[in-house]
Amino acid sequence: MANASNLDFVPNVEMPNAPNLVRPNTARQLRARAEFHAQMANLEAKIRAAEKAQETAIRNAVKKAAEEKARETAIKNAAKQAEENARREAVNRSKAEATAAKAAARAKREKSNRNIAAAEKAAENAKKAAENAEKAKKAAENAKKAAENAEKAKKAEKAKKAAANAKKAAEKAKKAAENAEKAKKAKKAQANALIQNVNKNLSNVAASTMTRNQKKKKGTTIYRKASLKLHPNKPTGNGESFKRLGILFKKFINTYVNQN
Repeated sequence: MANASNLDFVPNVEMPNAPNLVRPNTARQLRARAEFHAQMANLEAKIRAAEKAQETAIRNAVKKAAEEKARETAIKNAAKQAEENARREAVNRSKAEATAAKAAARAKREKSNRNIAAAEKAAENAKKAAENAEKAKKAAENAKKAAENAEKAKKAEKAKKAAANAKKAAEKAKKAAENAEKAKKAKKAQANALIQNVNKNLSNVAASTMTRNQKKKKGTTIYRKASLKLHPNKPTGNGESFKRLGILFKKFINTYVNQN
């Protein structure tokens, strides 16, 4: 048994720079493992911060949309009010013209200089009222054009902001995906390192001078300790690595404990 084979050894091919997690026996190895776990915790914190920032951006976008809708409603109401003012001016102009016509007819019938003067004054007032109505109409048209231009400018600005926000969201999503992939690889590398450590420990037990029962007890302890970390229901678990651990332990039992 002194030359026991390496049981299902799988080298760490995911992260060649990962710290050696096999039974640390020096201060340097302990420090390296602590730094590795600290990096993992920092990466998870960054992922949570990115998700929180994305939720904040969505809430701000909803708030901005509500403000834009309120502004659009105000512009429409202003244009509608301008059109209503122009209509009223037109009605007033028609009434003034009718009043002037009546005054002119009455002056002609009475042939009175005073009535003629009054009719001329009424006609002048009607003319001024018509001019004011025309100005009000032009003002309404200008207000309508201004509202249309403001609406076009608002849509252009909104499209520009939407494009910028979409670009930022895409960049954040890409970065989050990259971070998630790094975390996944780091987790797999950690599982591989643990499998490697178990493989080494079982090989040492197999090569020892212990009795079969002692080997079984020692091997079972090593297996159970590792399975608590690799079980899929655990935060550090990995289904593939958990299956490999079971195969490794079964091979150890069949080869070095139950052998005839």
